[in-house]
Amino acid sequence: MDDPVTGFISGSLPVSLSRRLWRACVRFLWMSKWLFLLIALGVVGSCQSQSQSFLWVAGSIPSGSQPTSVSCPGPSTCFVVGQNGLILLTQNGGLTYQPLDFVNGGFALANFNLTSISCPSTLICYIVGNQGLIAQTLDGGATFQVTNETVNGNLTLNSVSCQTVTTPACVAVGSNNSMYILPILSGAWTAVLNSSSSGVGPANYGQVAISGSTILISAQTTSGQGIPGLVVSSDSGVTFQFSPISQADAPQGISGVACQLSGTCIAVGPGAVLQSQLSTLSWYPVAIPQSFSQQAGFLQEVSPDPSGSFWLTGSSGTLIYLSNGVSQTSTGNGLWIFELQTLPGSGISETVGQVGCSGSYSCIAAVYSLSVNGSVYETGAQISGQSSLQTP
Repeated sequence: MDDPVTGFISGSLPVSLSRRLWRACVRFLWMSKWLFLLIALGVVGSCQSQSQSFLWVAGSIPSGSQPTSVSCPGPSTCFVVGQNGLILLTQNGGLTYQPLDFVNGGFALANFNLTSISCPSTLICYIVGNQGLIAQTLDGGATFQVTNETVNGNLTLNSVSCQTVTTPACVAVGSNNSMYILPILSGAWTAVLNSSSSGVGPANYGQVAISGSTILISAQTTSGQGIPGLVVSSDSGVTFQFSPISQADAPQGISGVACQLSGTCIAVGPGAVLQSQLSTLSWYPVAIPQSFSQQAGFLQEVSPDPSGSFWLTGSSGTLIYLSNGVSQTSTGNGLWIFELQTLPGSGISETVGQVGCSGSYSCIAAVYSLSVNGSVYETGAQISGQSSLQTP
């Protein structure tokens, strides 16, 4: 008869031996299950820190272009700006690009290097660049007007950020503590002269982020003090304070900052990624995986993704997707997943500028270089058997 425990036929093997064999088999299977689980977890952990979960394709733009910044105000509409007055418009998610050159009824921007663009709507965009340039379009790119141009050729505006509802509408920042505020859309820009009163001293402002009445500006001091931190205003630019960051957390300073509507903000610098909430503005280091330490050393800017994630960009072709962030742990470290992105044809001689997204996982990255042609790269879907480029 069958043994009720082992399932073996009693006449085949002694019962005691059958039971010992069965128990040994059960132990082996049990251990194998945990071994398989550990292996699976190891694979998952590796994928989380090193996976390339986006497919990128090169966009067709004029030869010799050097794009630096992208802004996408609509589901398929994106504006790209760059050096030598480059302005491009795509209305099909990056399938084709239209060069724009309608400035002041024919005045070209070829003598300007355009550094940043922000479009609060599909009709309104603001562009900044060297020589203190601020330009705008109020008709979706049909015409452009220069609204502010300084005679100081050494002044460069590095970043502009806009919002649609609250005040201020836009903020532009640059070298030598320079800052301009646009109180309302389609209004007039006002130079801010008291930003250096924050206590940071002589500094170059790298990137600006605004959320409601809060303005955050990455600041790199020029006096040799090397104190990393951000210039902050919580009253729409009426007053400013300097928010220092530990030298240990940002050994080479802070060069970029961006925030999500959720109130989560990320600040970056060479070898540094930090997280904060707008409600507290206490900065905590994000643990950088050892495998990303080299790429993290090239970080310069950060761009928000509509999914709630961030794009970290910099020199040597650095592009990292920072996702699944949670509030800081009990030790103060933010927990995020780093995903290194590979741009086809991009190399160590190129710098990835700002990234613009027209939807979750539908983004365009601007890439420029001093030695080779620049490019734009589009991604439209995460790898899951879908098309690599989202089309309308």
